Amino acid sequence: MYQDRVKRVRKLMDEEDIDIVMVTSEPNMLYFSGYSAVSLERLITLLVYRDEDKVSLIVPKLEEKRAEENCKLRDFELISYSDSEDPIDILKNIFSRKRQVTVGVEETMQFKYVYPLMRSLEQIKYSLVDCLLYSLRIVKDMGEVEILKKAAEVNSRVLLEAIKNIREGISEKKLMMYIRNYALEIGADEVPFALVQSGGNSALPHQEPTDKVIGRGDIVVLDIGVRCQGYYSDLTRTVVCGSPSREQIDVFNVVLNAQQNALNTVKEDVKAEDVDLAARRTIESSGYGEYFIHRTGHGIGLEVHEPPFIKMGNTGLLKSGMVFTVEPGIYLPNQFGVRIEDNIIVTKEGYINLAKLPKSIYIQDYES
Repeated sequence: MYQDRVKRVRKLMDEEDIDIVMVTSEPNMLYFSGYSAVSLERLITLLVYRDEDKVSLIVPKLEEKRAEENCKLRDFELISYSDSEDPIDILKNIFSRKRQVTVGVEETMQFKYVYPLMRSLEQIKYSLVDCLLYSLRIVKDMGEVEILKKAAEVNSRVLLEAIKNIREGISEKKLMMYIRNYALEIGADEVPFALVQSGGNSALPHQEPTDKVIGRGDIVVLDIGVRCQGYYSDLTRTVVCGSPSREQIDVFNVVLNAQQNALNTVKEDVKAEDVDLAARRTIESSGYGEYFIHRTGHGIGLEVHEPPFIKMGNTGLLKSGMVFTVEPGIYLPNQFGVRIEDNIIVTKEGYINLAKLPKSIYIQDYES
């Protein structure tokens, strides 16, 4: 699997005339090697060569054993360096073997590593390769789909448990802490976020949980992310603590219809923006257009947010095996917000929904 991924990178490197690709981000490192590491103050990089079968994995000494044990590639050269050594010197030595070399780098690579190379080796040309690497990751293989299904199953259980624990008098932070602990207990490797937004806070899509106490009649938006084996699930449900008002029910139903209309649009060879448009038109026709303040969805996989982005202007065609969120929302300032989010896999004629839980504003509908 990993050998095949590197082989596909080399094919694209040929097409783009790139001699060496420097993989530095954790998602791409994991995708191409099976080794997961974050390059912070110490450089960690996987070098893929266009004209050589081997790859080089450069790591600090303290990562050497973990890299050796976790890298799944057959032919890799492991190069480690101590804290007294400069990894830039290792790169200079490799890059200077050729008179002219084009190096592909990720846009997230720290400038402190790129700058000394630019200054000392004038024969190097640089090219951003994010689009190239994403083009390989955007369609998930069967192994990835199985992991994404597991992540969504875990997240569905977490959301169900969270909703059952909503009650008058519990604070957003206390519920958030319960959610995190429960997710880890039932199989999540990480919980990157557990947003609990009640009352007026629910009108702020990225509001972190506060000490606010949930009151009777409050809408509660739960947006939870879990990570399993490197892959993410990102699901959202909106419920009311107690009996919902007529306005809350009406807005909820508009969002629910918008999501369903967007889902009904999904299938292979449909433009990504058409899915967004289906949700947006539903909300606009109900008079809430100005309160839908974000795109309809985003790809999900080794990153919480990755291509394809389900938004206006994205004319790219959906392909079977793409996985993304569908999450329209309405946010009434200082009142409340509603968002419903599922993770779906594109198929030839439609989609598969990975979320395994109801969509209802009533808490009791999640308790059966």
